[in-house]
Amino acid sequence: MESVRMAVVSDTHVPDRTPGLSEEFLAALRSQKFDLILHAGDICVQSVLTELEKIAPVLAVTGNRDFLLRRQIPMMQRFDRFGVKFALAHGHMNPFTYWGDKFLYVTKGYDRDRYIKRLVAAAPDASVIVFGHTHHAENFWQDGRLFFNPGSITYGDYLLRQRSWGILEAFEDGRVEGTICEID
Repeated sequence: MESVRMAVVSDTHVPDRTPGLSEEFLAALRSQKFDLILHAGDICVQSVLTELEKIAPVLAVTGNRDFLLRRQIPMMQRFDRFGVKFALAHGHMNPFTYWGDKFLYVTKGYDRDRYIKRLVAAAPDASVIVFGHTHHAENFWQDGRLFFNPGSITYGDYLLRQRSWGILEAFEDGRVEGTICEID
């Protein structure tokens, strides 16, 4: 059965939180065959995309930290594989939503439903919604949609600092499978 394998990364934060992508992570990407790499934002510098493009074609969106890339890269990408509609977004949406989320995170903690509602509103026809921003890895189905956040490969989530990335595979029969890959 034919399939499309996609590596998924987000929140690389180079160089504001780390000097570059780790060789361990790049070796993991090179060791597998990927048809596409998805980057869900907070890239920060073009060199990250250049490095990833040496491994496979890259489809990327801007995040709240991508000041220098906003003219070249959109905030949302939509694409189709085997009839499955994908949406790729960072998840912060705009500065007002970003600062509102910051306030809610500090006062109430992490709540993925805040992100899910706005992502569905932004891409109501998508069967797979790939996002970043939260640094929390997510791989779950809800109301017939796959929500997939690879976490952050360089910084990890805010609580455990667990670094992660993901793999999505779309099959010709319309199935999609997601896997979160943690790095120690």
